[in-house]
Amino acid sequence: MTIEQTIEIPASHRITLDLPPELPAGKAKIIITPQTEKHAANAYETIESLRGLAKKLGSTLTVESFLEMRHEDLRIEEAKYKKLFQEKGN
Repeated sequence: MTIEQTIEIPASHRITLDLPPELPAGKAKIIITPQTEKHAANAYETIESLRGLAKKLGSTLTVESFLEMRHEDLRIEEAKYKKLFQEKGN
């Protein structure tokens, strides 16, 4: 049986282990492996991979076209809002 858990080591450097009852009594080996800050590198690689994912799937959406679509949606909402309140005013 292997138990693996990521923990935060407190400033006191003391941790308490609560083991499951199905773990047999007797000798066991505990290995503590510090995690290096390679999460940032992994996160960067993940972001780079995701940036190209849409392009790989054939998307032609750009930031500029997305912003234009957003502005168009806002114009449509504004027109609906004005029409609604014009009708209520009559």
